[in-house]
Amino acid sequence: MNLDNNEHDIDWDKLIEQLEDGQLPPDMTDAEMAALAAAREVQARLKAGRFSAEDGWQRFTEARDQRKGRIRVLARAAVAAAVVLAAGATWWTFRAQQPVAQLANAQPEEKVMLHLSGGRTVTLGQDSLEIQHNNIARIKARTDHLEYAAGSGQEQVTTMDTLDVPRGRQFSLRLADGTQVWLNAASRLIFPAAFHGATREVTVQGEAFFEVAQQAAQPFIVHAGKTEMKVLGTGFNVNAYNAQTTTTLASGKLLVTAGAAQMVLQPDEQAVLNSNGTLQKQAVEARLFTAWKEGDLFFEDAPLREITVTLARTYDYDFIFDDTDLERMSFTIDIRRPAVLQGVLNQITKSLQTVRFEVDGRTVHVKKQQ
Repeated sequence: MNLDNNEHDIDWDKLIEQLEDGQLPPDMTDAEMAALAAAREVQARLKAGRFSAEDGWQRFTEARDQRKGRIRVLARAAVAAAVVLAAGATWWTFRAQQPVAQLANAQPEEKVMLHLSGGRTVTLGQDSLEIQHNNIARIKARTDHLEYAAGSGQEQVTTMDTLDVPRGRQFSLRLADGTQVWLNAASRLIFPAAFHGATREVTVQGEAFFEVAQQAAQPFIVHAGKTEMKVLGTGFNVNAYNAQTTTTLASGKLLVTAGAAQMVLQPDEQAVLNSNGTLQKQAVEARLFTAWKEGDLFFEDAPLREITVTLARTYDYDFIFDDTDLERMSFTIDIRRPAVLQGVLNQITKSLQTVRFEVDGRTVHVKKQQ
């Protein structure tokens, strides 16, 4: 009987199943029993680290040469099958032992917090709720938005509420005068619950976009670092994450003051207060600086280092460049902001094929592609 005929007596799927669960069904053929025995022996040698394909073949054939005719041919087929099965098992074992690459899919850990002037702190972003702020204001809180409405009291408000938005989050609110404010990640807005004085004044740390409700008799003033912006009805962005404060006008007209320096901005103009105290004006494309408010990621020919600084705030991750040459690589991206960081990393690696990212917890290592 030749080898091919004996191979037809073996149900290989059944053999693999027996290798996995160790049970012996009553209907196994002699050929299947021989192949299974050989495969199990090779499996044991693999686990013990004592398997050599060449030496193993010699030992198996010598041991089975004592058998007669059909069994001797079956033994040769069984050893061949065992080598194939064991090699497959080794490959699967090796694959299972390899660390699974982490993906940057984690959600931010910290929550948005509203600190009321009376000392109460409310965690936002989970359930909708209504907050009674004494007789100063009524507050409606939703998962990503606050709405203030002036209460019955008309006294001058001297204490402030504070909205803290951590890394990885964005939040918006409507102030009591109807002004809409969008806060970017890692930002804070300090504001009164109601406006009853000669001016409407708020303070921003981080980044915010304002659409100011027009009230000519009550100017709206934004403080950011050492810069002050005075408006009547305007849409503008303030970035005050560091010592350099950048104000970008999207619509209307804006007066920007820094110490003794003043300038009036028109749409698509920007005022930059440098760390040395000088105030400069420049023409820009406003959308480049306001896209975040619309839920977009927009970088135009920006260094990868600059992009990762923004992504770190937006998704609550840290970036480490294992190769500093990559920091200066320029990249343009204009996409709808993905829900998780991994979506952005995938977009970057498609365009910059020399870059790869390795995720370790909430840290992303930026490496050169091998």
